[in-house]
Amino acid sequence: MRFWPRRWLRKSEEPTLQADEDLLRRVRRLEFRTRTFVDSLFTGEYHSVFIGRGTEFSHVRGYQSGDDVRTIDWKVTARRGTPFVRRFVEERDLLVTLVVDVSASGRFAPGERSVAEVATEIVAALSFAAARNSDRLSLVLASDRVERIVPAGSGRRHSVKLISEHLSHHEEGRGTDLVPALDLVARARGGRALVFLVGDFILNEPLDAFENALGRAARAHDIVAVRIAGPAEAEELPALGWVEMTDPESGARTILNTGRRSVRRRYRDSVAGARDAVGEALVRAGAEVVEVDTSADALEVLARFLTRRRGAPR
Repeated sequence: MRFWPRRWLRKSEEPTLQADEDLLRRVRRLEFRTRTFVDSLFTGEYHSVFIGRGTEFSHVRGYQSGDDVRTIDWKVTARRGTPFVRRFVEERDLLVTLVVDVSASGRFAPGERSVAEVATEIVAALSFAAARNSDRLSLVLASDRVERIVPAGSGRRHSVKLISEHLSHHEEGRGTDLVPALDLVARARGGRALVFLVGDFILNEPLDAFENALGRAARAHDIVAVRIAGPAEAEELPALGWVEMTDPESGARTILNTGRRSVRRRYRDSVAGARDAVGEALVRAGAEVVEVDTSADALEVLARFLTRRRGAPR
């Protein structure tokens, strides 16, 4: 549970549903906004970002100019006296699954943009990147339940449909329980997938239940957790005296005397402690973590992560 001062409970812009054309205009704006990110990703060799850990081995073949040296099979190379490289199933057909937290906390935040708005931008960027490479792409929208599933498909038309479904969705549950969505992903058939979990990771379920479910999913797939949070100053309460605080997911309210330094310190320590505990659980369960600040350029942060992933030994 996370409380915010009522003055921070700013609803993000609701999806425009007056006509399909309004929705398509929003999707086109997102496509234009994310174009530079997608272009730069492919300039840097798209599959060199994702090949390696968590892929299914297919076969070996002779080394060719331009092959990634990290894929050299040294045992076969030594046995045959000439370089051979390992090839992987995902090079032919990569499945990307986006699991997006659509709970109520994402629609409220201090600063200019909400968590939900940043999540939408990230979903669009990854969707159009998958379309560019003709990868299969699926979507799971989750709150305290699995609310919507868009089955895997490929191509720009499918990505536009997927983004439109995300933009037009109105959540049914207010809280956050990602265990059902993670269990759905862990049981999914169709081979190993690259799964992006996108949200603020302010959880209502017990942390050990979340970590166990994430671990099950990570054994079946590659997991990248994109954790979106407000600016750092959001963890600090202003000294304004008595302030009413509200949990946007449960609706619970409390009143705190923010004029007292001890109250502000306890609030800061509580928020930081919860954030650190979730971060440690993500790492223990085997997920890679990308931290995104709503006040930063989310696509730039994501691009830096993918660049580091491309260069990391696997």
